[in-house]
Amino acid sequence: MLLFTASGTGAFESAVANLVSPGEPHLVVSAGSFGERWAAMVAGFGGEVDPLRYAWGETPEAADVQARLRERPAKAVWVVHSETSTGVVADVQAIAAAAKEAGALVVVDAVSSLGAVPCEMDAWGLDVVVSGSQKALMTPPGLGTCAVSEAAFAARGSAPRFYFDWERTRTAQAKLDAPFTPSVSLVAALDVALGLLLDEGIDAAFDRHVRLGRAARAGAKAMGLELFSPDEDRSAVVTAVRAPDGVDSGAIVKALRDRFGMTIANGQGELLGKIFRLGHIGWFDVFDIATMLAAVEIALADLGAEIERGVAVSAALEAFEHTAVA
Repeated sequence: MLLFTASGTGAFESAVANLVSPGEPHLVVSAGSFGERWAAMVAGFGGEVDPLRYAWGETPEAADVQARLRERPAKAVWVVHSETSTGVVADVQAIAAAAKEAGALVVVDAVSSLGAVPCEMDAWGLDVVVSGSQKALMTPPGLGTCAVSEAAFAARGSAPRFYFDWERTRTAQAKLDAPFTPSVSLVAALDVALGLLLDEGIDAAFDRHVRLGRAARAGAKAMGLELFSPDEDRSAVVTAVRAPDGVDSGAIVKALRDRFGMTIANGQGELLGKIFRLGHIGWFDVFDIATMLAAVEIALADLGAEIERGVAVSAALEAFEHTAVA
C-alpha cells in the first residue's frame, strides 16, 4: 500500500508511470468521463491503448473484455470501479477474472468506490487498486493511495518517473518514512476516518450505502423522474437522474446551492445539462438523502417541472427502513 501526497488522479498516474512502457498494448475499459481520463493518461505515457468503449451510462461486461483480449492481448486491463460521471458501478470481480484468464494485469480506479462498496483486492485477483482520500474515505482531498500486488511491482515498465516511483516510495515506507514531504495533517485525518469506518464495521458500512442508494432511487422515481444510473444495489455510490424535459440540470444544481446550501453535481461531458447526480458516500445517513430529495422537489417545482409533490421523502424512508440487504 503506497501513499502519495496527491489527488486520486495522482495515484492513478503512479500506476501508469510505473506499468506503461512505450509501445506496450493496454486495454482500457471506458464507460464515462473517468474511463476516458485513464485512456488519455495511458496514451500520454506512450502506451498503445486499445479502448473498449461503452455508451455513457452502460455497464461494462466481462464477456466483452474476454472477447477483446482473445483478439488482442494486453499487458494490463484498466477499469473504473465506480464511474461517478454516470453512477455505474462495474462488476470488477468478473472483469478481473476475464483479464486473469488472458494473463493480463488488472488495474482498478476505486477512487469513489473504496469504503462504499466491496473491493476485494486479493480475493478478486486485482493487481493495482488506486483511490483517493476525499470520497467514501471521508477525508479532505490530497491523499492518493495505490495498492500494488507483487506481480504488478515486478512488471514495472520503462517510462520516466520520479515523484510517483513505486520503488522509491515502497523503500521509504518500509522504514516508516516517506520519500518526499507527506501531508501529515491529512494522514492524521484519514486515520480518524478509517477509525470511524472500522467502528461502524465495514460490512455495516456497505449495507448502509446499499440502503442509501435504494432510498435515493426510490425518492427520485416517486417524483416521476427517470433514473440514468442502473436501478440496482451495486449503484450505491452515486445516483444519476435525468433532468425533466425543458429543465437544464445546471439550474437544479444552482438552485440547491444558492437556496439550500446543498451540493449536488451536474452531468459531465456529453451529459452536461442533462442529468444531475446525488452522492451518498461516506458520512451520509438517510436524513441527508431525505433533505436532498426534498430540496430537489422544491427546486424542480420552482423551475416549472411537472413532478409528483410530497411523496419523495416518504418513498425514500420506506426504501431505507424496510428493505433488507441480501
